[in-house]
Amino acid sequence: MPKVITIKSARKDYPESNIKKGDTYYKWKFNFGPEHKSKTYPRRSQLTRSDFLGQLYDLQDDMDKRFSGLLTEEEIQSELDTLKDDIQNLLDEVQERFDGMPDQLRENSSSGEILQERIDALDGWIADLDSVDVSFDEDLTEEEKAERAEEIILEITSLDCGL
Repeated sequence: MPKVITIKSARKDYPESNIKKGDTYYKWKFNFGPEHKSKTYPRRSQLTRSDFLGQLYDLQDDMDKRFSGLLTEEEIQSELDTLKDDIQNLLDEVQERFDGMPDQLRENSSSGEILQERIDALDGWIADLDSVDVSFDEDLTEEEKAERAEEIILEITSLDCGL
């Protein structure tokens, strides 16, 4: 992961990054790659070259935003299903890579072990999300429904694949 440097005051304009002279910005650089600049601190997904980790970090980091403001069982269930679909798509990509490896590499290489760990972790995350009870009692008041929605969302957002 590259080191992120904070520049307190830009000496010139960087129009490609929407940075104006005097703005505070952040810059980082991968080995043998171009320098990146941003007015906001970079997301974890921007600080890795791994496509898998970039997608995983985006899923994890967007959990709060994804579920904020949802108040009904249907809204929460719909967003939960979308999240599980996104995780399943990532799992399918990793499984394809794993299946495309020769048997010898799958069983006797660190690459095979890493892919298998990722498959197991994503599969476990989906299973954990499947176990979340998103149901509401019908006789709850509006305030109790809002509290129940908050409890469900807290449970969902606290789950992680562990990678």
